[in-house]
Amino acid sequence: MDKESPQISSGDVLSTCSAACPVHTDTREYVQRLSRGDYEGALDVLLEVNPFPSVCGRICHHPCESECRRRAIDEAVSLRMLKRFVVENTKEYRIARRKKPADRKAGTVAVIGSGPSGLTAALDLTLRGYRVRVYEKDSKLGGMLAHAIPRYRLPVEALAEDIEDILASGIEVKTNCRVGTDISFDELRSENEAILIAAGLSESHSLSIPGAESNGVFPGITFLWDIANAMPPEMGDRVLVVGGGNVAIDIARAAKRLGPSKVYLACLETREEMPAWKWETEEAEQEGIEVLNSWGPKAILTENNKVSGIDLKRCTSVFDDQHRFNPRYDESVTTRVEVDNVILAVGQKADLEFLTKTSVAIERGRLLCDRASMSTSERGVFACGEVMTGPGSAIQAIATGHEAARVIAHFLETGEKLKLPQRTITTIGELPAATAARAKRVDRVEVSLADPAERIRDFSPIEPGYSEAEALAESRRCLACASGAQLKFPEHCAGCLTCVRVCPFGVAQVRGTAVMPAQQCQTCGLCAAECPAAAIELSRFDTNRMKDTLRDIVKRQGTSRIARPLVVSYCCLNETTSRKFLWEQTDEEIRQSGIVRVMVPCVGRLSALDLITPFELGADKVAVIACAEKDCFYSGSEELLSRRVTRAKKFLDQIGVGQDNVQLFRTDGNAEECWPLIWEELK
Repeated sequence: MDKESPQISSGDVLSTCSAACPVHTDTREYVQRLSRGDYEGALDVLLEVNPFPSVCGRICHHPCESECRRRAIDEAVSLRMLKRFVVENTKEYRIARRKKPADRKAGTVAVIGSGPSGLTAALDLTLRGYRVRVYEKDSKLGGMLAHAIPRYRLPVEALAEDIEDILASGIEVKTNCRVGTDISFDELRSENEAILIAAGLSESHSLSIPGAESNGVFPGITFLWDIANAMPPEMGDRVLVVGGGNVAIDIARAAKRLGPSKVYLACLETREEMPAWKWETEEAEQEGIEVLNSWGPKAILTENNKVSGIDLKRCTSVFDDQHRFNPRYDESVTTRVEVDNVILAVGQKADLEFLTKTSVAIERGRLLCDRASMSTSERGVFACGEVMTGPGSAIQAIATGHEAARVIAHFLETGEKLKLPQRTITTIGELPAATAARAKRVDRVEVSLADPAERIRDFSPIEPGYSEAEALAESRRCLACASGAQLKFPEHCAGCLTCVRVCPFGVAQVRGTAVMPAQQCQTCGLCAAECPAAAIELSRFDTNRMKDTLRDIVKRQGTSRIARPLVVSYCCLNETTSRKFLWEQTDEEIRQSGIVRVMVPCVGRLSALDLITPFELGADKVAVIACAEKDCFYSGSEELLSRRVTRAKKFLDQIGVGQDNVQLFRTDGNAEECWPLIWEELK
């Protein structure tokens, strides 16, 4: 009996970047944690939904960036590179956080294939308490990640990191075990309550043209597989790759690294229609690969049964009026390219030979599967990844792995299928043009790839990662969409229009009471700082933490044990280039230094009350360290902060504390060098 799962509500409004991610990574949260120096916390966010963050930090096509709202201002935040930085700087923590499920449930699952979808499902099921065994026909786990993505894009150690982490959960693995040969499918059925087919698309399609079977013609996936396993084929001096997708680009670039003086890539599509990512094609051309658009293969020429060239014919259109693949040619327009090898990258298919004598239905070489329930024609046999969806990205395969684990767990618990509903996701929407026009432009932090002449010499990685300073700077370009100001105490709001006057983005409105539309708010915090009724707050910033921290420190240590004067230093965290000052202070450090750091993602958010409260809690002085002049993300913030400091000074004079005990400073250079000098001056 099939059971319909309950409709999933849209729930909270998602940022556009999170909505675009197939696994809905909380992009905003991990970037904000990174910006505060909490790299370990950022990794926790990533691993909640993605067991392959190291892989995705290298090769993800980053659909999140395509939907980043910052594109309306300048350029998208470099989310993939930030993910990579987090993973590369939390290696020890990642190992330490590993754990196995405490309890085991009844039910065993066999997973056929160890690519990203299969291992994701295996991990989820294992963490739910089920016993899972993965069967891999090769000696290495990872599927196409291990065997078809060139090492200049995905180093072996990056993939190994993710796989080791996954296996630490207690998944059982049998490598060099081909289902259908080393163990029959029927044996798996008898030993397990459920089977998941995650075999991927590990074989290449060929072409029905003259010469396609000649010596010197290579199937694309086999070509990449041999290179990944240190068995590169012998090649001539001129090579042509047929295909216009990402696999074809990988093949052409890999072939170039084997030494040919000339590598061509011929595809049916125009440049605009090519399915390969634009940046991948551009990098290939930088490496000397010549792209021949709108040409289809007509015949592969041979001499003495060896490739000598290829005849191409003009492709006039790739898709018909219904947008179906149906290429048309002008047979009268041809060209000949003299080459020694031809590599075919014209599509992929699954190796499903192990199912030929089973009741699992296959049609025209494809596994028949109900996408909604991920079930095959045989009860208890499910599918996920590219064997079900067709070619896609690693992160898309990971998403289907999560879904497969969910339906299999439901099956093991109830004996019923679970139909996954299509989820309707509500996003915050595009950044309005009027708001974007008022925002400050900040250059995206880019890294330079290795020089093309150098990178084609071998398969060394071509892209460096971010330094710590670069990662922190880039993370602070994030707009933290949908986490801005909100009216916390509407009963206190008098509709005085202060928020409207100070908002640098023209966002705040008064409709009886103050309103800050989430789609437009840029989280500058000026409305909250200036609100005379203290009725507005930011969802991601609360100075109460400072009050609680200082109160606890004084209570634990006693004011007599803390070095005097006791200084509360509000610091603009956007000026830090390391997490030296982003680490939470120890009691011993505070006791010896007499400095309590309060890191603020813009000191312009501080209210006059924030400047005075530390004195009530036992502080002797307050220092406000702003960013360097004209570095502030928010126009008007510096002037308004200066006014608040002046008001605080006057008040402190009136009550006899002295106006010199609160001072405003600017960061000169980097925080790590400048701030200690300021603190020394205050002490």
